Amino acid sequence: MEKLLVAVDGSKSSMKAAEKAAELNKSLKYEVTIITVMETRDIEIKNIDTYTPNTTTEELRNLNKEHLAERGEEILEKAADFFKSDKVKKVVKFGNPAYIICDYAEEKSIDIIILADKGIGGVKRFFLGSISDKVMRHSKSSVLIVR
Repeated sequence: MEKLLVAVDGSKSSMKAAEKAAELNKSLKYEVTIITVMETRDIEIKNIDTYTPNTTTEELRNLNKEHLAERGEEILEKAADFFKSDKVKKVVKFGNPAYIICDYAEEKSIDIIILADKGIGGVKRFFLGSISDKVMRHSKSSVLIVR
């Protein structure tokens, strides 16, 4: 069975890509995996009461990673809703999104990657380079970019 990887980041554009992937999969019937990659360098402090002056940097990283994993699960659930009756695998990873997506696709022998042409950050995307562009250039899988 052929494998489809749908990359989402929670943005409106990525949800549109997930919706398009679900539409396409109605006739293709691929084995579907939805992936979101959380960048751990983006520290998000959720419950400030959790932190004390004695909290180590490693503890802060672990708390942040737990929070990001929860956020990743929420993103995946939202994207999985488009697939209704289709069984989908949901994966949260941490690191550089473009590289993680490409590595995961190669490791799992993914046939097609579907992702949005733009994600969460407008200015951030401009300075860091487009994830979709990097995936398109570096992936060994076919890539469908949804506008």
